[in-house]
Amino acid sequence: MSHNKVMVVRWVWTAFFSLWLLAACGRANEPALLPPPTRIPTTPTTIAQLPATATLTPAPTSTPWPTATPTITLSPTPTPTLTPTAIPLLVVGDPFAGRRQDPIPQPGARCGVVDILDFPLNPPDAAGFAGGNDFGVFRSRYDKFHAGEDWWASDRGDTFGQSVYSIGHGLITYAQPEGWNRDKGVIIIQHTFANGQTVLSFYGHLDPPSVTVSAGACVKRGEKIAEIGRPRGSPHLHFEIRTQSPYSTLSGYWPTDPTEVGWLAPSPFIWNQRIASAPGVLWTLPYERESRMPAGRLNETTFVVIQAGELLGLNLANGAVQWRYAADEPVAAAFFDSQSPILYTADRTGRVTALGWADQPAGTAPWTPLWQVESGRPGTPTLIPLAAGGVAVHLRSQLHGYTSEGQWLWTAEGVGQPTAWHHWHDEVIVATGAGSESQFIWQIGTAGAQAWDVPMTGRLAAAGEQLWLHTADGLYRLHPESRTANLALPLPRGFLAQGDTIGLPDGGLLLAHADSFDRRLLVVNADGTLRWERSYRIRVSGKVHLLEQGGHLYLVAHNENGSVGELLLYAIDLEGARLTHLFIGGTRSPRLHESWVWGDDGVLLLNIGGGNLLTFAAQADRLSSSSD
Repeated sequence: MSHNKVMVVRWVWTAFFSLWLLAACGRANEPALLPPPTRIPTTPTTIAQLPATATLTPAPTSTPWPTATPTITLSPTPTPTLTPTAIPLLVVGDPFAGRRQDPIPQPGARCGVVDILDFPLNPPDAAGFAGGNDFGVFRSRYDKFHAGEDWWASDRGDTFGQSVYSIGHGLITYAQPEGWNRDKGVIIIQHTFANGQTVLSFYGHLDPPSVTVSAGACVKRGEKIAEIGRPRGSPHLHFEIRTQSPYSTLSGYWPTDPTEVGWLAPSPFIWNQRIASAPGVLWTLPYERESRMPAGRLNETTFVVIQAGELLGLNLANGAVQWRYAADEPVAAAFFDSQSPILYTADRTGRVTALGWADQPAGTAPWTPLWQVESGRPGTPTLIPLAAGGVAVHLRSQLHGYTSEGQWLWTAEGVGQPTAWHHWHDEVIVATGAGSESQFIWQIGTAGAQAWDVPMTGRLAAAGEQLWLHTADGLYRLHPESRTANLALPLPRGFLAQGDTIGLPDGGLLLAHADSFDRRLLVVNADGTLRWERSYRIRVSGKVHLLEQGGHLYLVAHNENGSVGELLLYAIDLEGARLTHLFIGGTRSPRLHESWVWGDDGVLLLNIGGGNLLTFAAQADRLSSSSD
């Protein structure tokens, strides 16, 4: 077909589609749907075909809020009133306990080997200092790449004269008060690890009178070695980690990528060493510039993540990449079918694709496209696996149900953005519309979708045969049979995004609730009464996630403070009402929304946004032996 004929066909199709869409918009009872699935024998082929009519599942009233009074009843059981602030929760344990050791001279390391690395300002964590995230940045005024990191006080005017410390046990190889001439003093320290690896830490722009150490001397981790001086620019510390030039200052910049010629990203290197040597860490993958998001567990050996728009199959035993799969468009979200080895993916063009598992030679992508639908509207659809198999697809206030074979089941209109969902027998209970007037509970399955006459949203949790909803101002017991809710425990109005909820084996609940007065853990009995509450506001900050694995309960806190991001893991002791601090990981390039945790078979997979991905296995003896 000639180019002109192709253009005419496209114009005719575009005009027809536009006229049809205008007509469809005028029919309130016939909303535009995602098209029927397109069968894909080999490679994905998107064909936009919008049906003119469809049979709809009964949808909620067209008004944003229900016209009837919400079906919410107060619990007849008296419940205690929460105090404005709770008794502090006991927090014990130190993830670095037993890892800090004095240096012991030994063959090949006369100044001792590294136990754990600190940061060069206000050790161990450089609290109160900014920077540490500009390694490898190209600077046009030098026409070169930055070979280190710049650090300064949070109040930059206080940077001059701040103490600089050795990041670890080591041997000074270079120390000159005027090592950089007008840019002041330089110190280089060699550090030896237990496996024989050596690296150099480099400290530049030091105040010349403060450089009193000498080459050949030993220093300990956390020992003061100098103070920040006044270079030609504003006062700051230039900090490097490298594997070459132990006796030369070089210039702090390089004409090509510094990592190709012996430099290492300093802050990620420090966190890599801390994390990889932590008790309980099975393996760790270092920081990647591209985000990592979870898709789920494929089988006993493989976990699937989304990275840079590709699907990666990671070996759960060692973190090795087993295969990669790249679609036509970068994958933005993915979920596994609840009943079959099908992976549903979504991209930012509004397309949803079902991928089927197919055995392939080692190293090749084991996925075969089965079917796909495309909305024709930009935006990433939200995917909800149906309990009986298949997927519900949400995009722009529409929710569509499909079987795992790609058969369209139903469509519901006026559905707010899903915020949480939970499989309940052969259906899914969905909370939607947080922060908007479209917040409802929905009940969806293969037969259709039905909105409850209850305008609430929150976090869902199941405990035994009870289903709960943790809202901003209370804990509600949900009744799917009658689609009603009753208030079991009033709570001070709080911030749902900061907390979490998890069911307990005895039918009760564990809540992490954050409000204007306090941040507290609450244990609720199966009848909705409060067992105890404790405040964690002083010791734990950031967003909190709760989970259970291997018979143990865990609290994970994601915290971001300026240029510092941290992920902290605690074991929860319900009987003793205390937390045991097991692990801490961090980054100087925080991306808090990309931090996540997943658990199965007693192993936790932790991703630090802007930092490491790692697996952690908490040993029962470590949980009971930790001390203050």
